[in-house]
Order: sequence, then structure tokens, then C-alpha cells
Amino acid sequence: MDDVTSVRIGTAEDARHHFDAICELYDEAFSAPPFVWPATESQRHRQMLSKMIDLPSFGIALAESGGALSGFVYGSTLTINTVWWDGFQQPVPADVTREWPGRTFAVIDLAVQEPMRRHGNGRRLLDTLLDSRPEERATLAVQPQAEDSHAFYRALGGWWLVGRQSTPGFVSPEFDVYIRELGSP
Repeated sequence: MDDVTSVRIGTAEDARHHFDAICELYDEAFSAPPFVWPATESQRHRQMLSKMIDLPSFGIALAESGGALSGFVYGSTLTINTVWWDGFQQPVPADVTREWPGRTFAVIDLAVQEPMRRHGNGRRLLDTLLDSRPEERATLAVQPQAEDSHAFYRALGGWWLVGRQSTPGFVSPEFDVYIRELGSP
């Protein structure tokens, strides 16, 4: 394993260039237990990512080690009419779910190659991406049974659990949604 990992902000063009490597790492990371992995997930992810790259608010950070992609995190800004806040099992205050232009950046996926985990690369990726964002806050969703993922976000600090959503027909039937404030207080 090469412990020297460079982390940088990428562009939409970088995401296109690394598209296959991103998709392969996504499949490697999220097809393993404890994640829910429908048979159609790899193709769904490829289609979603190819559309997301073209969004004006798309953001990505890339980790490279030994000249190869070893991690990524990406997302985009939520729109005013987003469905991100739908389906909570318990009521969530309107001031949490209300969107306006530039309010919330949604972290969609973060993955690091297995041998590169537990070396601070996930934290570096997320910090690099979120430090570059102009939005007021960030949000992300984690499958409830993904205990290591939950522990990662708790260890980072600053993330608070909003609640659990029912998401029938999506990758997982449920997601736990987190929020974190961005920028200076």
C-alpha cells in the first residue's frame, strides 16, 4: 500500500476522465455488506453520476495514490423543490427542510479503497470538498445498518442526525439523514 495520497478538488472534466474508476470503486465499496445492493444498482449509479456531473453545482474531490484513483466524494446543491427532505418517519421542523438557492450541498457518495481506509483519507476528501463549497450547510444520507459509516461521521464531529427516512423503491428502504453547518460561524 502506498501511504502517500494526494487529495484535490476536481472538475466535471476530471469526473468524466475518472468515470469508470469512480464507478468501479463505488461498486466495490457499496456492494459489500452491510450495504443494501440491488442487482440494478451499478447501472443506476452510472446513470445518476453521468447526469449529476453536468449540473452547475456539481462538486467533487478526488484522492489518488500511486497514480491511480483511491477515493472520491461528490455531490451537488439541493434545489428549492428537492425531494431530499421527503419521507421522514418522524416530523422534522420546517426550518430544517426549507430550501433556498445555495442553502444546502448534498454529499451523495464518498468511497475510499479498502487498503486506504483508516488513514484519514475519507476525512481529507470530505474536508477538501466541503471547504470549497459556498453553501450554508451540507447534508448526507447513510443506510441505517452501515454502522462503520455512522461511526465515521460521528468521529468527524459537527454532523447531527436529522432523522430516518423511508425510501421505498430506492437503493435502501431507509436512510438516516445528517446535516452539518459549513463555513465560519
